[in-house]
Amino acid sequence: MSKNGKWFHVSKDSRSWEDFYRKRWNYDYSVRTGHGVNCSMACSWEVFVKDGLICWELQKTDYPQIDPDVPNVEPRGCQRGVTASWYPYSPLRPKFPYVRKVLWDEYVRERARGKDPV
Repeated sequence: MSKNGKWFHVSKDSRSWEDFYRKRWNYDYSVRTGHGVNCSMACSWEVFVKDGLICWELQKTDYPQIDPDVPNVEPRGCQRGVTASWYPYSPLRPKFPYVRKVLWDEYVRERARGKDPV
């Protein structure tokens, strides 16, 4: 009820926000992947992509059972893995080799001469 004691009127227009919510969970495709950055467990994730950007991720829970007497290890995944979606878009992500081009060219020249520059 509203402040003035009358009931709210629900119409099609007053529920238009629901479309916004439904579209939030639309995606173009999903990819099965793992996070290789400082990860030793290689847990399986499903990454959902919309307009070429990662929208969200879900842990996959379809690992085979090891033994009937051993409990399943599902879901596998950690907090680091859950937050790995930011990594491709981070300004700190390496986009080029850390070796400077001048040093690389010198390395290639020395290797061509038959010397090991390292």
